[in-house]
Amino acid sequence: MNDRGLALACFLTLGAATVTVSPTAAAAQSVAAGETAAAPAEAAPPQTQPPPPLPPPVPPPPLVTVPPAPDRPFTQLFQNLVRDAKRLPSIETAVTLGIGGGLALAVHPADDYVYEHVTANGPRPFFQLGSTIGDGWAQVGFAVGSYGTGLIAKNRELTHFGSDLIRAQVLNVVVTQGVKFTVRRERPEGASGHSYSMPSGHTSSAFATAAVVWRHYGWKAGVPASFVGAWVGAGRVQLGKHYLSDVVFGAAVGTVAGRSVTIGHGRSQLALAPAPVRGGAALMFTLVER
Repeated sequence: MNDRGLALACFLTLGAATVTVSPTAAAAQSVAAGETAAAPAEAAPPQTQPPPPLPPPVPPPPLVTVPPAPDRPFTQLFQNLVRDAKRLPSIETAVTLGIGGGLALAVHPADDYVYEHVTANGPRPFFQLGSTIGDGWAQVGFAVGSYGTGLIAKNRELTHFGSDLIRAQVLNVVVTQGVKFTVRRERPEGASGHSYSMPSGHTSSAFATAAVVWRHYGWKAGVPASFVGAWVGAGRVQLGKHYLSDVVFGAAVGTVAGRSVTIGHGRSQLALAPAPVRGGAALMFTLVER
């Protein structure tokens, strides 16, 4: 075979190889292209519809504040007295009267001794003034004056305060006179008066006012009011109108009356509760601010 024939044979062999290999490569390229095209389709997450939008929040209806009924301590005196009398029996009432009664019994043996020594030099102006402040007319006048001033000034807080004072004085008179006619203790020898001695009405009236003051205005006003009550009680003893045990129990009665008419009112209260301790018991005082 010459050189031309050899070249032609090589050319035909390469052409056949090309024809034989080309379909396989084309098929591989076609499969690769198909996989490449299918890959994005498989990787893409399934299309879902978006959730419907939430409805806008509905605003709450506006609050309608209904003002409480106006205080009418005179026209509704009977209704108020019945309501306050229902509130009177309670644990705190029992604790307060128990403390007052216990202290009165404790000082009772010294009643005659105290009476003789504090009245030896006659009435003193300082204690006479204290006794006058505790007079029923003075206490009721203060209550009615507070109520009337609140009405004129359109001060609802002062009106409420005066209304509670009036009701406290009414309830205090009922409880005090009830105890007086139950105990029937005679007044000290030579003391003028048309009622019984136990408890002291002046003292209970002053402490009823102090309890209402505590409830409405807190300890900053309640402490001075309580000192005024103690001043009134000391005046009744120094003037020879009552024994010491009379004014001690009168303070408890007035506190109970003032507390009963102010349950649920005001900003603060003095809560009393017994608590057991090792070897005995204790009395816990708690000032509750509203």
